[in-house]
Amino acid sequence: MIWQRLPILLLPALLSQGQAAEVRFNRDIQPILARNCFACHGPDKHERKAKLRLDTADGFLRGGSSKEPMTVKGKPGESLLWERIVSSDPDEIMPPPDSHKELNPREKNLIREWIKQGARYEGHWAFITPSLPAVPEGTEGNPIDRFIAAELASEGLSFSPEAHRRTLARRLYLDLTGLPPSGHQIKEFLSNEKSDAYEKLVAQLLNSSHFGEQLALPWMDAARYADTNGYSIDGGRDAWLWRDWVIKAFNDNMPYDQFLIEQLAGDLLPEPSSDQLIATAFNRHHSVTHEGGTIGEENLVNYVVDRVKTTGESIMGLTTGCGQCHDHKYDPLKQEEYYQLFAFFNTVDDRGHDGDNGINPRPFMQVKTPLATDSETASLREELQEAERDLASHAPAAQAEWEELMHRELQQRGTGFQLIALDHLTSTLPNGDPNRIQVKEDESVEAAGGDFSAYNVCCQIPEGTGLVTGLRVVFEPANNGKIGFGGKSMPGGFVMSTITPCFSPFPAKNIDLNTAAPYDRVTASSFKPGFRPEFVHDTSRRTGWAPALSGVDEQQHLTISFLDPIDTTDQPYLTTELVFNYGDGASPKKFRLFLTKGSDDTTMLPEALREALALPHSERKGNQIEFIRDYFNKYSRAKAPARHRVSNLKKRIETLTGNHRIMVMNTSQNPRVTHVLERGFYANKRQAVKPGVPAFLPSLKDPTDRDLNRLDLARWLVRPDHPLTSRVAVNRFWQILFGRGIVESSADFGTQGERPTHPELLDWLALTFQSSGWDVKDLIRRIVTSRTYRQSSNTTPELLERDPLNEFLARGPRFRLSAEMIRDHALATSGLLVRRIGGPSVKPYHPGDLWRQVSHYGSTPATSQTYVQDHGENLYRRSIYTYWKRTLPPPGMAAFDAPNREACITGRGVTNTPLQAFILMNDPQYVEASRVLAQRLLSQVGSDEKRLLQAFEEVTSRLPDQNELGILKAALARERARYHDNVTEAQKLLAVGESLPDQDLPPTEHAAWTNLCGLLLNLSEAVTRR
Repeated sequence: MIWQRLPILLLPALLSQGQAAEVRFNRDIQPILARNCFACHGPDKHERKAKLRLDTADGFLRGGSSKEPMTVKGKPGESLLWERIVSSDPDEIMPPPDSHKELNPREKNLIREWIKQGARYEGHWAFITPSLPAVPEGTEGNPIDRFIAAELASEGLSFSPEAHRRTLARRLYLDLTGLPPSGHQIKEFLSNEKSDAYEKLVAQLLNSSHFGEQLALPWMDAARYADTNGYSIDGGRDAWLWRDWVIKAFNDNMPYDQFLIEQLAGDLLPEPSSDQLIATAFNRHHSVTHEGGTIGEENLVNYVVDRVKTTGESIMGLTTGCGQCHDHKYDPLKQEEYYQLFAFFNTVDDRGHDGDNGINPRPFMQVKTPLATDSETASLREELQEAERDLASHAPAAQAEWEELMHRELQQRGTGFQLIALDHLTSTLPNGDPNRIQVKEDESVEAAGGDFSAYNVCCQIPEGTGLVTGLRVVFEPANNGKIGFGGKSMPGGFVMSTITPCFSPFPAKNIDLNTAAPYDRVTASSFKPGFRPEFVHDTSRRTGWAPALSGVDEQQHLTISFLDPIDTTDQPYLTTELVFNYGDGASPKKFRLFLTKGSDDTTMLPEALREALALPHSERKGNQIEFIRDYFNKYSRAKAPARHRVSNLKKRIETLTGNHRIMVMNTSQNPRVTHVLERGFYANKRQAVKPGVPAFLPSLKDPTDRDLNRLDLARWLVRPDHPLTSRVAVNRFWQILFGRGIVESSADFGTQGERPTHPELLDWLALTFQSSGWDVKDLIRRIVTSRTYRQSSNTTPELLERDPLNEFLARGPRFRLSAEMIRDHALATSGLLVRRIGGPSVKPYHPGDLWRQVSHYGSTPATSQTYVQDHGENLYRRSIYTYWKRTLPPPGMAAFDAPNREACITGRGVTNTPLQAFILMNDPQYVEASRVLAQRLLSQVGSDEKRLLQAFEEVTSRLPDQNELGILKAALARERARYHDNVTEAQKLLAVGESLPDQDLPPTEHAAWTNLCGLLLNLSEAVTRR
């Protein structure tokens, strides 16, 4: 296929000067017709007016109702198309006035000149199998550069100079691994003066295990990967094995055609491996519901519609959605052909209602992770032994400090303690009959039986109460003298899962999580082993507090202490949610609420521990010393990092050695019959259809002994004569490296999509990609070693005005990092980043419990309804492993335009909002990263200037100039002054994050450098790829 590109912006000027500039239908005319005419004169026969088609050559020749050809070669004045365009008669002019569309003079001029030049029709470029174009002559770099150079020359432009070596190294690290280079790695590259130093760095990064993570992320967007089922309940699912399979596929450089085949039809391959079955989860990532009131058959249609859409957009760059209800209005996809594609994906043995309680939608299987290796498992076992030794080791200084804290707590216990009785106004059951719960005369709440999982209790606070320090719930024995049950009974008593108090100036039946009173300490009169009172602070609701079995005949109580005293003067109402949904949801029969003043009179320290702590060290017995040390190791904050490390290592080993669930594709023994659905409605079944492909694409012959299946479809997609798949693939990889594709509309190569800026280059890349064996790493190596890629991204006002979007590529691309890369950049720069590959999704810091505000919960709660933060290394994993909830993606990443993954996304938008700056300045992840980076700097001997130079280089990969250095010195002096006489504020700042600050560093100095590092992480250079 031969292309000649002359920018449309220049054509009118040349035409007005009488020059014989060639006008091409595909490049110049079809976009005009597609925008203005195809809706009424295009592929959709139901909407077609006057029987006229302008999207085919035959349509131009046949004409419409008049049966006159639309054009007469070389004679605009005798061409019906031209007559209708320039007519002044409102009944004749096209487009008609009521369409609210109108051709401008430039567009009319192009159509007239096209007819004068012979009105040569061309099929839509993307639907024509490409032929290998000749590489333009020249000496510029590799073939990519020659295509670009020829284009630049036609525009009177030239390449920009090569970027600085520091910039190139940073660009490569970010593009190929998603992580910034360290200062050491930059220096190592700069010190290599050999001619092939750049090529060796490219090879090194292509072989990095982080390469697969970087390429997997945009494919996860396209595949709509998430860890939850979507819809309003949005319960959890196990999808991470597929994510790990994708990472491994890119790291292993799996040929791209095989990459697609295994995802579309791995289950249909001969004797498929477990990895090939995992790959088929690609078509199971759609949302699934089990909501009551929905219709299973309709849900199944929605699931298959999603599979067709995702396959069309992610692999073929083809929008298919129109075909669900009617013929495509712009592309030659008929409705019947749409349902032929639909039929390929309608044979799986899935269900319309599924995914309840966080169970994976069927079909699913249990397999080992594709990333498991014996060497890593052995290494982790050794690491675990070391971690367990560290946890058990004696830490005299930390233990002494903890003992002193326990002594103070015991001495202050009960100081000024007072119970404030409340007037119970209302009690409701969010998920039950409100008449089955009563407020008794003694102000207690009593349940009358039934299935209760939650109580909402509204109380009025006595006037003049003022400051309160906590809330106590007292559980009373019922009429039978025991703490009975209002709902289901359960052997061993009830379990309180969570408690949420909210103060307000007016009575409210339901809690408002925005006003929930934070609390940090929970005690109880007794507890059952494994059901400690502080577990009500764990909003996973998998555990909770349960009173000891020995106490069921007597009053029991649980007390929470607020983070800070709360003034009730202007908020005299308290609404409290108490949830009891552990196991079968047993709930208490009768209870009362009290507010407290003073210090809690209860302690959770066991009596034996209190007795041992009261003794002088010299009088403690051996078993007491061991008991104190063991309790310190299990519960102290000082030992928390060691405990989290042991726990996470055990989970990692289980991940590598155990079997895990994953949703997969299969073929039902009784596959559903596919029908054309009138207007896309599930119940309006018309003629039955079998699997097939659109007629405007290469044909796919039916087997003689069976229907076509997904494996046939997959192999058809990667055939050499398929015009879309390889073009779409290389365009997507180009987009990753340049910020935009050669075709900007990467999911739409149809007539409504953008035209390629460099069509010959696109075809050359597509065909060489095929001939290389669909070698992804070879394609990327070819691109990143080109002069085009290595250009400086610096620009000039003239070039910006001439080419604001950098379509001609006369300069290197500059664009903001993805949401995940921004977070990973901060973690890597600080040294916090944990570089383990793969495993179940993790839950790092999260603002409040936002999940509860968007989630459904009830007597049988689905998973993923409340956010339970992880600890230890899981806080610092790469962002690709962050748990993705569809109804509420990670807020810190959503603010930087990460999608919700409810649908296929092949390119993210970029917005700029003040919220982004707030996140970089205040999110605990970034504050902690700033603190740890500051700690690294202060732990090294050196002057302020040396540390500032190192910090700037770590964050930006370059050194500051003298002006920038002066600004940094002034900022450091300002921060030192801020904390000089304010140690308390410095300590508050250093307490952000779970990693423990270095106690040997002066807190005021550490805080000043923390804010300085935070300033650097907020620089545009820190979040921009240049």
